[in-house]
Amino acid sequence: MAKKDLFPEIERIISIINADERQDIVILIIPSQDKNDKPLRDQEMWAGSAMDLFADLYGGATAFQTFQGIYKDAEGMVYHDKPILVESYVQRVRLLDEGTLQALLAFAKRMGRETRQKAVALIINDVFHEITEF
Repeated sequence: MAKKDLFPEIERIISIINADERQDIVILIIPSQDKNDKPLRDQEMWAGSAMDLFADLYGGATAFQTFQGIYKDAEGMVYHDKPILVESYVQRVRLLDEGTLQALLAFAKRMGRETRQKAVALIINDVFHEITEF
């Protein structure tokens, strides 16, 4: 059996690389503490709900438990956290759809409000978006 038969994906992968096709990445950070430094009891529920949303909006997601995070607000207060990062690779057309973006922001704002956050972090590609108006 030829190696080409074992790895039929090779030609497709090479074709995509040569065409310089790219995907965008969306990352939503699920906090473990509220703005008063109290642990969230429902962090896993929020992470699961974010994954469900990302599956609906983008076709899938992966979540990562982080070692630790730190955030310093505009007033100089420092917050320590053990967030969960939910991420998805997205086709540009899906990322730019206003309805899809509204659904993502609605979820982030609801999470920020209901978990009593100072801010919610949303990263799109290499830009950090700090959502503070809930």
